[in-house]
Amino acid sequence: MGTPDQGLELAKEAVKDILAPVTDVVNQLLGPAATEIGLSLGESVRVWRLKRTVRLFQELREIADDAGLRLKPVAPRLLFPLLEAASLEDDKDLHERWVALLTNAATTDYESEILPCFPDILKQLTTEEAQFLDRACDQVTKDSEKRWAETRERNPNATEDAGSSPISGQLLKSVHAIMVENLERLMLVTRVTVPLSIDDSKTNTFPPANRLYVTELGRSFVRACHLPKRNQEPVWGVELRQP
Repeated sequence: MGTPDQGLELAKEAVKDILAPVTDVVNQLLGPAATEIGLSLGESVRVWRLKRTVRLFQELREIADDAGLRLKPVAPRLLFPLLEAASLEDDKDLHERWVALLTNAATTDYESEILPCFPDILKQLTTEEAQFLDRACDQVTKDSEKRWAETRERNPNATEDAGSSPISGQLLKSVHAIMVENLERLMLVTRVTVPLSIDDSKTNTFPPANRLYVTELGRSFVRACHLPKRNQEPVWGVELRQP
């Protein structure tokens, strides 16, 4: 029977074999810490979770290669929670969101776009909640753009929008109330007026009673969980930066 140290060395070698197909991606994401972190993976992650992590890295590499994206290191406090939660995901729709979140985190050129709280938020959502939030973002953006166009038609000199549109009652009826409350708990939607800027005097002109709005956190989260549409129109009114 081998010693504990021999068993540990065998486990490390097994991990190296599993990681071999995606070593380049691991090194790009982890940067200088790749060697140290690679060893800790062998001591803390079960093989089946590690295989799912490898699958995630493989998908990331395929996306990056196809789109010509340059990968950069991801901060450990964002990367590790993301990998841990993503390795447990069985749902296809949510898995695609984890892949998108990792891809955006590894290719975004500015720190404020992908928040460390996003993995924690995503792992608390069901597919239905995530899809509802997508539809809500799309609906309120189109409504706001339509209202702004009408405002400019009436007043060509208008320089400032009136505010964010609420989520439609018809859309709200399509989901269970508990899902809406969960999205509120996570601050992805709110019943409070949505500020337009850091100036507290600029808020929605609509009364908050019985209205639900997508928050800026919600909009950023949705963008982070979808792959960038390169060479296309900006998503939800925000210009996509190219790496």
